[in-house]
Amino acid sequence: MKNKRQFEQIFRENYTRLYYHALNFLNDSESAYDVVNDVFEYVWTHYEQFKFDKSITPLLYTLVRNYSVNIVRHQRVQEKYQQKMLQEAELYEQNYEEYEATLQRLRNAIARLPPQTQHIFKACFLEGKKYLEVGHELGISVNTVKTHISKALRILRKEFAGENLVLFTFFIYKNRLPFSSAKK
Repeated sequence: MKNKRQFEQIFRENYTRLYYHALNFLNDSESAYDVVNDVFEYVWTHYEQFKFDKSITPLLYTLVRNYSVNIVRHQRVQEKYQQKMLQEAELYEQNYEEYEATLQRLRNAIARLPPQTQHIFKACFLEGKKYLEVGHELGISVNTVKTHISKALRILRKEFAGENLVLFTFFIYKNRLPFSSAKK
C-alpha cells in the first residue's frame, strides 16, 4: 500500500529544487516542469520498490538529471535531422531549378526545329510512337522518319554540346513527361 502522506511530503520538500536542477540542464521552464512531473510520476508508480531507510533526495536528483539528459540528447538528434532535411531540401530545390531550366532549354530547342522534323521528333520521342507508325500517319517512308530524327538529334546535340543530352532525351522518352511549353 502506498503511503500518500509520505509521498506528498517528499513532493513538497523537493519539487522546487528539482525544478531548478532540471532547468539548469534544459534552459526551458516548461520542459523542466515536465521532467520533474515525470520523475514524481515514476516515483509514485514504483513507490513500493523504494526503501526509505535512506534519503530519497539523491535518487530524485539522479532521475531528474537522467531525464533531462535524455531530453537534451533527443533535442540534438532532432536538430541534426532538421538540419539534414533543410540541406536536402535546398539541394533538391537547386537540382529541380537546374532540371527545369534544362527542360525549358530543350523545349525551346525543339520548338526551333523545322516543323516537319519537330512533329516527327515529338511523335517518336515524346509520344512513344514507332517510326513505322509515324511514317504511315504522315504518308512518308520509315527512312524519311529516320532522317528527320537524325536531323533533330544532330541539331539538339549541337545546341547542347558538352551536355549529356542523349541521357536526358532518353529520360524524357521513358517517362513521357508532359512537354507543353505552358508555364505552371
